[in-house]
Amino acid sequence: MLQLLNPEFEHADSRRTLKQLVTADIKQVNSYKVTKGAILGEHYHKLTFEYFYIVKGSFLVVLRAVGDKMKWSKVLGKESLFCIPPSVIHTLEALTNGEFMTFLTKSYTKDNEDIYRE
Repeated sequence: MLQLLNPEFEHADSRRTLKQLVTADIKQVNSYKVTKGAILGEHYHKLTFEYFYIVKGSFLVVLRAVGDKMKWSKVLGKESLFCIPPSVIHTLEALTNGEFMTFLTKSYTKDNEDIYRE
């Protein structure tokens, strides 16, 4: 259900450190600054794969397949990289103030949100 990922490539030299996080057909990138205690998500997508990269803080990630009662949860922190596939209800609770980014394979538009609640 949750696919934890490692950076695909890392390189460091005297100029910089580079981490290639993911190679995918990304249509939208979002950046979030989140207050401790905030609960985000509680939805699923029918078509979109959503990649998450935690920049700062820690989050409780709760997942459940659509139509299933069983939940899965894990606390993830800085530099965690993971992918939520379609038909997985996902919720993030900020355990600290934090920041994360999402990379979506389908653009969110008001006319075609691809966001559903069970």
